[in-house]
Amino acid sequence: MPKQVDHEQRRIEIVEATWRIIARGGFSAATMREIAAEAGFANGGLKHYFVNKDELLVAAYQRTFYRINERAALATGDKTGLDAIRVLCMEMLPLDRERQIESRVAVAFWDRAASNPVLMKVHADSHAIWRNFFEQHLDLARASGEIREEVATALVVDELLWLTTGLQVVPLLDPKTTSPINQVRIVDTVIDRIRNLNRAPVAAPTA
Repeated sequence: MPKQVDHEQRRIEIVEATWRIIARGGFSAATMREIAAEAGFANGGLKHYFVNKDELLVAAYQRTFYRINERAALATGDKTGLDAIRVLCMEMLPLDRERQIESRVAVAFWDRAASNPVLMKVHADSHAIWRNFFEQHLDLARASGEIREEVATALVVDELLWLTTGLQVVPLLDPKTTSPINQVRIVDTVIDRIRNLNRAPVAAPTA
C-alpha cells in the first residue's frame, strides 16, 4: 500500500527550512536548491509544493503572520483596548530568537515585495487585518473612557503600524541600541502617550 503523505505538513517543513536558511544567510542564500536540501528533498522536489521562490516566500511570510496572530490571541485573553493593542505590538517585535527569525523573513519578503505587485498585495492584506484589530480596540478604549472621543483613530493606527514595522527592521541592523528592553520601552512610551491623551487639557489661569 502506498505511503500516505501529509502534504500540508510537508509544506510547513519546507517553509521552516526556508526560515532557517534566511536566518543563517538572508534571502539570497535561500535558493530552491538549498531549501530542498535543508528540507530533505531531492533537487526539484519543491516544485510539487511551490512553483517558484516567490510563492515560497509568500508562504513563509504568511506563516510568520499566522504565528504572530496565534501568540497574540493566546496572550490577549480578555484584555481589550490599549492593553490588547500592546499585546499584539509585543508579538510583532524581535524580542527573542523566534521573533528575530520572523523579522528576518518579513524583511526578506518586504524587499522582494517592493518590486512585485502580487507580493505587495499580500503585505497590504496582512496589514489591513492588523489595522482592523487596532481600530476595533481603539473603539473599545474610547467606549470605556480609556481614551478621549476626539483621539484620531487613523493617525494612531498609522503610528502603531509604522512603529512596529520599523522595530522589526532596525534591531536586525543595530541590536545594541535597540535591545529588547529598549524596544519595549519605545512601544510603551507611545501607548502611554495615547492613553494620556485621555487627560483633559489644563485650562490657562485667568487674570
